[in-house]
Amino acid sequence: MTSILAAKLLVFSGASAIAFSSLLGLAMLIPLQSWGHRFGKGMNFKQVGAAHLDWIMLGLMQGLAGGLIALFSLDVTTAAVWAMIFGAWANPLPYVFRAFGVNAFAFAGGPVQRAAAGLGLTSSLAILYAWSVILSGALTAWTA
Repeated sequence: MTSILAAKLLVFSGASAIAFSSLLGLAMLIPLQSWGHRFGKGMNFKQVGAAHLDWIMLGLMQGLAGGLIALFSLDVTTAAVWAMIFGAWANPLPYVFRAFGVNAFAFAGGPVQRAAAGLGLTSSLAILYAWSVILSGALTAWTA
């Protein structure tokens, strides 16, 4: 994948994640209103807030990855770019599961809990894979 296409995909995905998280933040205000209490029943707002912040941080991470790719003119693999995008969007989901009573941070319990924990692990590994490709390419380009 060309560096400009990879950078565009990552920056656009990162900006979309921040916009999505901004909308989530707005939606989080509804149950706090006198007329909106019924919308927050059974939900752990600290966990929703954690997901909200995580999507912002991972959106910034995608933008930084896109910036590195563009600055160093890296021709990264398509798999690395999509791994970063998948990981950044999926990584906050364990917090969402936890907000509704599923402890997605422990690989135990029933099938839903195990699938949620597996999703968290898979997204973390995808991000680590993408960073290893991007950083190794940047280091090679920098020292060449």
